[in-house]
Amino acid sequence: MKNTLLILLFVLSCISCQSQNGNTTHASTEAAIADSDKNGLSIDSGLLLQIKEASGKSIEPLQRDVWKYNGGKEEHYVLDTGVIFKFVDEHTAQQLFRTYHQAVIKGGNYLFLTNMDFDDSYRSYYDVVIINEPDPFKVISLIGTEGVNYNLSNADVLNQLKAWHEKLGFTFEVIDIVRIHAYMDHLPADMAAFTEEVYAFCPDVIDQGYGSMPDMISDYRQNKYFWLWWD
Repeated sequence: MKNTLLILLFVLSCISCQSQNGNTTHASTEAAIADSDKNGLSIDSGLLLQIKEASGKSIEPLQRDVWKYNGGKEEHYVLDTGVIFKFVDEHTAQQLFRTYHQAVIKGGNYLFLTNMDFDDSYRSYYDVVIINEPDPFKVISLIGTEGVNYNLSNADVLNQLKAWHEKLGFTFEVIDIVRIHAYMDHLPADMAAFTEEVYAFCPDVIDQGYGSMPDMISDYRQNKYFWLWWD
């Protein structure tokens, strides 16, 4: 009986130690996401930790110079509140957006992809950014998206995107200086008229993208994925 009691006490002691070690590990992991890591963001530490682990990248402070031209006037400023996960492969970056986008918005921030790049094997990568602004149109303004080669200012791009958004509903995934990608909530009622309008606004969509209007229409119908790129 005495030996049985000793064994029971030993087992309970082991369980207690494991539980304490588990709690310590969890606490130290949460503590690893310090306020300094958030670089001014108001964001849940657990959420940021999940995004970090899913990206496979370190959390770095956002430091982005922006030069924007509107009405012949040049604006320059630095976006320095937020975080960035650099050079994330395209599949992972898109998965991060689909998984965490809504949770990030609910916290008063916006998660988006930017700085499309390629490695030596021409595999595509993006930087994933979380910035302290939940309104995507304000993010597009802050990034300064424009079609400078076609004399389109940031204001021109914003006005056109807002007009299309009212009809289709966009969820903006990629926001960059000359590139916009978005998921469409609804397809246009007149697909031919809409694609002609998109082509007139951004000729590179076909000239350096789809190659033809039928291919563009087919992709819209199949994927409901919208993009602009001014080369």
